[in-house]
Amino acid sequence: METIANRIVNYLDTYKTIWSDVDRMRMSLGLQIMIHNIVMIGTILLISKIAGIFLEAVVLLTAYGTLKMTAGGVHFRTSLACLIGTGVFVMAGVLFSRQLNMELFHIMGIYLVCLIILVKIGPQGTENNPISEENYIKLRNRTGFIVLTYMFLTVIVENVTGRIPYLLFIAVVFETISILPSYLKNRSI
Repeated sequence: METIANRIVNYLDTYKTIWSDVDRMRMSLGLQIMIHNIVMIGTILLISKIAGIFLEAVVLLTAYGTLKMTAGGVHFRTSLACLIGTGVFVMAGVLFSRQLNMELFHIMGIYLVCLIILVKIGPQGTENNPISEENYIKLRNRTGFIVLTYMFLTVIVENVTGRIPYLLFIAVVFETISILPSYLKNRSI
């Protein structure tokens, strides 16, 4: 992916007159991230389509990704590990959601525990994705808002349809679990 991104940047600025070296590096990194996300999401959704769980995978991936962007937590070191880890989570999460049968009261209790943990110890940055002091409070508030929104949607969908949308619940629980290793590592430093 790095080679592809560098070729695109070199093509766009062949004579190295548009951007400085720092800007070229930023452009290259941004393109690498875009390419990684397109490949990862496309692969996961293609496999989920073949497996017959496409719409559920879209919901879970969107819910988890939205929360992950604000709460942070564990990030894999390579694109392949990220693809495999996220793919396994999405596939297993969808299949697990089909088997869950919990009372709304218990789900709300777990949501509240997750909310407290995410707001108390989140967001968590990593070596490659640190969180600046000025963004910390904004991201923490956003994380709390997202979890409260998922809780609210869970109650509304259950009241309207009689079915609990477990995918939102699974996204919150998994994100809560995924910030714990970063929290423990950052705490020991």
